[in-house]
Amino acid sequence: MDPNTSLKEAIREISEARTALREGVVQSVMRRNRLIDEVTRVEQLVVDLGTKSALAEQINNPRLAAELREERTRRVAELEGARVSLATAEVAADSAKTNLPLEENRLIAQLNDLKARMGTAVGETIDANASTAPTVGSEPSFWTRASEKISDIRREASAREELTALGQGIAASAYQPQNPVAPADVYTDQNAEHLLAALESKLGIGAESSPAVDRAGLPGEPRASSTPDSAPTKANFLEFDMLQQGSASTNTPANAETPAPQSFQNIAVQVKGASTTMDPTQRVRVAAIGTGSIFQGAHLPCYAELIDKAQLVAFCDPDKKAQDAVMARYQKLFEGKIAKAEENGNAASAEKFKRDRDAIRVYEDISQIIDTVKPDLVDICTQPFLHTPLAIQALEGGLNVMCEKPISRSWLESQRLIEAVKRTGKLYQHNENWLFDGDYYTVKKLVDAGAIGELVMMFLTQAHGGPEGSPNFWNPDYGGGGALLDNGIHAIGAAWFVAGLEKTPTLVKAAEPFGMSIRMPQRIISGRYQTITVDDDAHILIRFEDKKTNAWSTAHVEGSWSHQDSPDTVYIGTTGSIKYKDIEGNRYAVVTDANGNEGRKIEVSGPTWMHWPSSFYGEIQNMVECVRHGAPSIMPAEFGADCSAIVGASYLSEKNGKQGVTLDAFKRFALDIAERYPNDQTGADNALVDALLSAVRK
Repeated sequence: MDPNTSLKEAIREISEARTALREGVVQSVMRRNRLIDEVTRVEQLVVDLGTKSALAEQINNPRLAAELREERTRRVAELEGARVSLATAEVAADSAKTNLPLEENRLIAQLNDLKARMGTAVGETIDANASTAPTVGSEPSFWTRASEKISDIRREASAREELTALGQGIAASAYQPQNPVAPADVYTDQNAEHLLAALESKLGIGAESSPAVDRAGLPGEPRASSTPDSAPTKANFLEFDMLQQGSASTNTPANAETPAPQSFQNIAVQVKGASTTMDPTQRVRVAAIGTGSIFQGAHLPCYAELIDKAQLVAFCDPDKKAQDAVMARYQKLFEGKIAKAEENGNAASAEKFKRDRDAIRVYEDISQIIDTVKPDLVDICTQPFLHTPLAIQALEGGLNVMCEKPISRSWLESQRLIEAVKRTGKLYQHNENWLFDGDYYTVKKLVDAGAIGELVMMFLTQAHGGPEGSPNFWNPDYGGGGALLDNGIHAIGAAWFVAGLEKTPTLVKAAEPFGMSIRMPQRIISGRYQTITVDDDAHILIRFEDKKTNAWSTAHVEGSWSHQDSPDTVYIGTTGSIKYKDIEGNRYAVVTDANGNEGRKIEVSGPTWMHWPSSFYGEIQNMVECVRHGAPSIMPAEFGADCSAIVGASYLSEKNGKQGVTLDAFKRFALDIAERYPNDQTGADNALVDALLSAVRK
């Protein structure tokens, strides 16, 4: 090789090594600065939560005060962890800064030696100080991404400024090219500040922006604070101030600054919801989105039972046959209620049923519901592939939402839904009716009371021969999965509920011998034999852990469309077990001691002090009351998303030879797939569904 060429390459390599060395120090200081910001943020949040809980006590709202105290306890633990990480990062940053001059002087000496050897043979400029400044990326889609970018740029500016003195001390001995140019100094914050100014100008939020620039941030996004990294401003406490003053309204004044979405931590949404109480004399106005069999058979009858608290004001379905069918069923149901009320001499109730019967309207598009009807709540009962898109549209239209299970077709979709809930501050309920079923409600109370000691293990089975008369259930384009996602999801949610929602699902395993599988592949669907492509049988193990106490419980869940294989539902504790028994037409939860002796027999029921016609009635009533009181549901979007993540981890476990898979591992798997489709959310959803179902398509 030409000696001159080799020397030039060596000079370039050393120059690159020098740049990498400095960039490594910058990254180390940036990490320290990021953790400083995080500690400061959490410290402020802890103080704010303490203030808010005290105010909640003063206005005699013990429920809100307890929630705020619980959140503060979690944040204190988070703060302790952040401080430990910060201490480690500070040591690493100081060490990197201390070693930088020695290491860089060594590289500079090598450069000078190479320069001397090159003599005048090198006829091109080699800039040892040059660095490529990052370019401003494309305009973010969401305000949170923009503000995070600005925060990172500010931290970079601070880190580079901190290294300026070191750079100046070394610069005198640095290699100077024969034809020096004037590159941007990599040791100053000039590049970062220019990037910051450019990005702020692009977003229209910079401090020096022209008054004519729209300060509302990105199109369709909330108004942005000019100090996204600062402590919460007065606007952050607007809703709580109204609560303290006893105001029933939480509409933000036109001139008030709305906090950016990153301020919507879970507790912020709860505080906002807690202040949005309805007039006790008002009913929650509900619009049904999707009026197929689940709505007509399970949801619709409940509204006739809840007429004093809720009013169905609209049906929405693009299918004319479905519209006609739901109207006919609604009219028949309410005619019966009117006749019964009149028979009992209850003229007031009869008149209310008549008014509601005559006031109902039918629409074919959710946009009409949002723009024209403007209900307090929508009840989504569509096919799963429409759950998330319709829910997000309703939330962004200012409506509260409850939606049938599963939460979405793809776990990636559920993350977009969670962001919409946080962004809008509206209430969302993942409808899992089993939490309001008498079986699980009764057992939950017994387990919490210590009737079987500490809960160790559960078997929950949800199995039947399959919905062969409904072809959409077998089509992953509609549902995203098979028996476990559609059928076993009930048992997953109920198992978590009985184990305790304070626990976290951490580990999932496809259980031997069946795991996730297609066991009866030939089915008569739509009148002909077809080979199914989704799981019709699922047996999985789930570990639920309490992060505070390290206690855990294990559940075996069967979700099957190929009939039952696992033991009947049973709850096993350290001192006994609970099973269900049907005795003379009544259903009981029977507590058995360690020796197999039957002890207490508790008749299963909902709340014993009220009429409880069905579990669907319970879930609908729960959301209606949440809307009336501005309180979050026991089943938020995160609950539904993690139930779906359990299903996803089950497929991944089967794919990996039935090895245990953590929920975090599944989520990383899903996000890795999403990264391959940066501009195609639907493509990412489809890729994730296909990757998971490949586990059963053997």
